[in-house]
Amino acid sequence: MSAFFSFFKSKQFFIHIGIILLTLFIVFFLIVKWLSSYTKHGEFSQVPDFKGIEVGKLNAFIKDKDVTFQIIDSIYDPKQKTGIVLRQDPEANSKVKHNRKVYLYVTGMIAPQIKMPKLIDRSERQARLIIGTYGLRTGKITEKSADCNGCVIGQLTGGKEIAPGDAIKKGSTVDLIIGVKDSHYSHYVNDTTKTDDPVIE
Repeated sequence: MSAFFSFFKSKQFFIHIGIILLTLFIVFFLIVKWLSSYTKHGEFSQVPDFKGIEVGKLNAFIKDKDVTFQIIDSIYDPKQKTGIVLRQDPEANSKVKHNRKVYLYVTGMIAPQIKMPKLIDRSERQARLIIGTYGLRTGKITEKSADCNGCVIGQLTGGKEIAPGDAIKKGSTVDLIIGVKDSHYSHYVNDTTKTDDPVIE
């Protein structure tokens, strides 16, 4: 037993310990270097500005860039040309790792269907607010004799009546027929009907 314990005090034991520690250090050092090389530690790329680029030109656009891209959603915007990048994540000029994937939001080519809101019996001012809230456009305003001044008595699209709840494409134009009771009434500017915030239905 004493010989066993004496080994731990021998020169040979300390030599073995030194070799083991040195081996572990070298292995650890090599692993760190490999990981650093594999992940290109400390090397970054600047995210290009994708906004406004057409979908069909994206592959050519990133040819000399150190990033990739993925289109994850389409957003319909009648004010924008279809098939172009609206937003991106990460933002332009951000510093990222090489070959980082940039997520893109592009303008949709087909307007989504929404439900036509109820405008009948609203004031013209309310109707205009509701139309804008729903992503629609106010079109032609026609006056017609009625028992109210400035109330909406008809809602049309494409020249045809459209009922509340009917499907309509976002961005469509809605024409209004406004009731006029008094001959001196001028629509919208002198609208004296109730003008509370619009109630969305």
